[in-house]
Amino acid sequence: MQLSINRESLLKAINLIAKAADKRHNMVILGNIKLQLSESELILTASDLEVELTSTLKLPAGACIEAGATTLPATKLKDICKSLPAQAQVNLATQANERCLLTSGKSRFTLGTLPSEDYPSLGNPESITPLNISRSHLLDLIHKTQFAMAIQDVRYYLTGMLFDVAEQQLTTVATDGHRLALARSVVDVSQELNMQAILPRKAVIELERLASELDKMLGEQDNAVTLSFGREFLQVSLPFGNVDSTGQVSTDLMVTFTARLIDGKFPDYRRVMPSNTDKLALFNQEKMMDVLRRVAILSNEKSRGVVFNFASDGMVEVRANNAEQDEAVEMLQAKYSGEPMELSFNAAYLQDVLGVIQGDLQMHMSQSNASVLVNQLGDEFHQYVIMPMRI
Repeated sequence: MQLSINRESLLKAINLIAKAADKRHNMVILGNIKLQLSESELILTASDLEVELTSTLKLPAGACIEAGATTLPATKLKDICKSLPAQAQVNLATQANERCLLTSGKSRFTLGTLPSEDYPSLGNPESITPLNISRSHLLDLIHKTQFAMAIQDVRYYLTGMLFDVAEQQLTTVATDGHRLALARSVVDVSQELNMQAILPRKAVIELERLASELDKMLGEQDNAVTLSFGREFLQVSLPFGNVDSTGQVSTDLMVTFTARLIDGKFPDYRRVMPSNTDKLALFNQEKMMDVLRRVAILSNEKSRGVVFNFASDGMVEVRANNAEQDEAVEMLQAKYSGEPMELSFNAAYLQDVLGVIQGDLQMHMSQSNASVLVNQLGDEFHQYVIMPMRI
């Protein structure tokens, strides 16, 4: 294999996929990026057998000197390309002794390779159900819910995000058993389509990163994204080529995201949504965030518990204390209707919800030991459930 390519083109293609490579994996080759070179394109692949990212880069005439394939250490290749001068020409040539020579200007690097035929592939989705959604809506669905995914849990299905299609809506749901985040978007699909898929945590984060990178390139300009759901995989293709004057992205560089879905049954989130709530509190998001930030300083380090005392309309007492007998108390302005009540929350859980809400927020409550529904005033497309705690 022999290639001569502009440093910027190669580095962009590597940067978009390198995070999927896993040098700590039991299979050493998964710490590498696979390169497949043909006359017209260079395909780079990084995978950890859960998420596979592929960059397909169209090549100018003469870039491919000799077609072929190899694998190179992902981190080393990326760091070398980053360190080279802007607009430098990069030359890659594989050698007979499982080595690859990378030269640029007066720089010369020799890297160890592993055979490309040993690189595992996730495969392609079968029995595909395509779903079109605008990139901005996809970003919103992921960003507004991903914080509630469990990090480690024996209930492995909670370490991912549910994508639920029903009644011409796509709903994303994440929960760790203590709080739940839900976001909805209207999608143009048949009324009969009902489908659920659970995307693993790492895949969710990678998909959000790619959509965010595209967002930086396009700014206000939006574009449609096709989510291809299969029996075992989700696949998404995103264009990252040059942006023309009309805001369209060329397909000179395409990134394909493929992720293995979690094989499990997600809990019925509809059953945990509070319905018989007879108490309502209205807060300003910024003021509540400021009060929580101050009061939580003196909360218990483990439980992070903060108490809300709803005694009368106009003011809510927020307080926290810890094992050292320190105490913080602050009055928070609120509109409240209902009987007096005290509720205790994990401050971090409440702060996570406040971090994705702008403006005024509502808390729908029933009793001190029942879950609380939180949403932004006038917004029915995003809902959050938080379980109170005992202090």
